[in-house]
Amino acid sequence: MKSIAKPSPRNIERHVVVRIRPQVDSRVNSPFSLRLISNLDELLVAALHRWSIPALRVSLGLVFIWFGALKIFGFSPVVGIIQQTYTFLPIHLFVLILGGWEMLIGICMILKRALRCALILMCIHLTGTFLSVYLAPGHFFLQRIPFLLTADGEFVMKNMVLVAAGLVIGGHEVKPLRKKMSRTLDWAIDD
Repeated sequence: MKSIAKPSPRNIERHVVVRIRPQVDSRVNSPFSLRLISNLDELLVAALHRWSIPALRVSLGLVFIWFGALKIFGFSPVVGIIQQTYTFLPIHLFVLILGGWEMLIGICMILKRALRCALILMCIHLTGTFLSVYLAPGHFFLQRIPFLLTADGEFVMKNMVLVAAGLVIGGHEVKPLRKKMSRTLDWAIDD
């Protein structure tokens, strides 16, 4: 432990030692408490490994179901953005299709069925969301400067987090096609 020596005001030859690191109570450093902390840490990390990706998948699915339901029942706050951006589409029908699409993505995410297809649908959906920035940049950027976002611009840019969540889910919960195909081929050869 490194110490700082200071001369004493009464006697120049005497030194006062000021510890840089205070000593920790010996009860905290006991082998039992260190084992307990280590065991709790291992338990927490194991729980995070087991449940963080499924929790991300279910929460992302719930968000898509919620947003889709808002569109289907006519309460979505983004209908105005869609009207101003995709002026060439029949808006009412487009919003209903988009709402159903989002609900399908959410249901597939939660049930973990057709997850690969759901993630592809999500990527197409979010590509369409980012396409709106290209089609109507004045609506999403102040003075058309890319770093000066409007409230709607912030709303669209937060979708990058949804893309990242989809990538994490795809990387951890989607199995490669080769394994499925090799099992199918093995089954066909055995017959």
